[in-house]
Amino acid sequence: MSVVTALDKAPGRLGGFLLEVDEVARFRVSVDLCQGRDLHVGARLSAAQLEALAREAGQSEAMDRAAHYLSYRPRTCREVRRYLQKHGLSQHAEAAIARCTELGYLDDQAYACAFVRERVRLKPRGRPRLVSELLARGVDRDTAELAVAATLEEEGISEAALLRDVALRRARSLQKLDPPAARRRLSAYLARRGFRTGEIRELVRELLPDASDSPHD
Repeated sequence: MSVVTALDKAPGRLGGFLLEVDEVARFRVSVDLCQGRDLHVGARLSAAQLEALAREAGQSEAMDRAAHYLSYRPRTCREVRRYLQKHGLSQHAEAAIARCTELGYLDDQAYACAFVRERVRLKPRGRPRLVSELLARGVDRDTAELAVAATLEEEGISEAALLRDVALRRARSLQKLDPPAARRRLSAYLARRGFRTGEIRELVRELLPDASDSPHD
């Protein structure tokens, strides 16, 4: 039989207690788990009881940490998985993710739509760049592409209109440059924002026409 040799208040915002068994094993247990199992210094635990307790404690901590992590802002499933892995809770990560999804705390589709909506309003990007940024955050390609298309439609914005808006604002800051330099700067800026090369070329010619583009008499 194993014996609980210490039960101290756990540090940090998650609360609970640090349970020590046989002066060696230490793991965090929630207040509810501690009360439900009547854990106290001197309590005796069989090998099966200790194994079950460690499993329940890990599941509880994974869920608590996931909920706490999600309380700051929306996250993707991959972000939560990596966060739990960093805290040594890999074996309980999938169960916590499934539970958070069931409770509505985790939703990659909703996350992707909110991300695109914020980008469109504050930091406009081209469709390929938006999809790429979502992929980098762990959203799968199908979900990312659907979110971009749905959000642009919901906002009533076409990619062409988005490109023109970004280009016009940037072009105003390039007015003091000579035309060739302004065209290069504007083209490079729009490319970094993820707009397509062909569409950039046509719009730059329209906004900053080259003398060679004008029809000759």
